[in-house]
Amino acid sequence: MAKRQTIWLSTMMVLSLMLIGFYTVNNNVEPVNTDQGQTSNQGEKENERPTSAAEGDDFFIKQHLDAQEKFSQRVEELNNLIASGKDAGEVDKAKKELEAMNNLDEKIENTIELITLEGYPDAFIEAKENNKFHVTVQAQDLDRNKAVKIMGIVAKEMQISSSKVSVAAHE
Repeated sequence: MAKRQTIWLSTMMVLSLMLIGFYTVNNNVEPVNTDQGQTSNQGEKENERPTSAAEGDDFFIKQHLDAQEKFSQRVEELNNLIASGKDAGEVDKAKKELEAMNNLDEKIENTIELITLEGYPDAFIEAKENNKFHVTVQAQDLDRNKAVKIMGIVAKEMQISSSKVSVAAHE
């Protein structure tokens, strides 16, 4: 039964990655214009730059994937250390760090969900040193009130002072 579940999960993961790749690559496709009267405007459109929304999506996808890769590598290192069982003190320290990492990851995911509920298409939260966080939201502009609201959300969810949160916008 477990083998079947593993195959099913692997298949679903591959399919989701294929969909992400398809939409990332094919998001700049324009429909073919068959009207002869508008061919002069078509040449002007070809010289225009694609919308920045697609570029913003790529930025956030890359940030999320890079963060997930770093997280996975560190989890694997800690699991290997725990499995080795060489030093009891090191194993306990690794278990505590693994639990803290999982808690932080869960908090970050919940916080990103709350930020997107505020009307932002995507957000990325980067944990810095000394329990500080940098938030990047997908928006063309970010006024002071919106930034303060995001800082409040992050501070509440992460249970930290809002002075330890910085916010920036990325298109």
